[in-house]
Amino acid sequence: MKINRLLFNNPNYSLEGDIDFTNENFTGGVIRKIASCHVKISGSIFEDLLMLKVHIKANVVGICSYTLEDVDYQINRQENLEISNEIEDDDTIFYEKNNIFEIDPYVLSFIVSSMPSKLIKKGAKPPKSGECYRVLTEDEYEKEKAETKDPRWAALDDIEL
Repeated sequence: MKINRLLFNNPNYSLEGDIDFTNENFTGGVIRKIASCHVKISGSIFEDLLMLKVHIKANVVGICSYTLEDVDYQINRQENLEISNEIEDDDTIFYEKNNIFEIDPYVLSFIVSSMPSKLIKKGAKPPKSGECYRVLTEDEYEKEKAETKDPRWAALDDIEL
């Protein structure tokens, strides 16, 4: 979705629409895909600073940490976004040199930051031990690791000096 900075000179101007993230590739995270995303943007200009209020409603399909199944997760949040057409020293102000720019990367970053680091499907239980694998707590693992000797060094234990 493109934003025209100059249209926000009108204080009553607002922009609303859907953003399509179906071509976005999500790997290595908790998000599988963004099924839908609706944004409503209002804002104003103060000198060279464009101050936007971005309201995001998104339906995200995540990955269950226990079962690796799809989990629907709803995001409904409002963010403030400050954009300047001059490079600023402030880390909270973003730089866009053109008057017309894409808002999609900013919205995507808000969605990704809204996701929990661990998503669990309702009713899902942690995995139990099975064939060819075991599930241990961290304490059990540390205890077992301390009690086990490294077989590569076991032959040295028999040598008398």
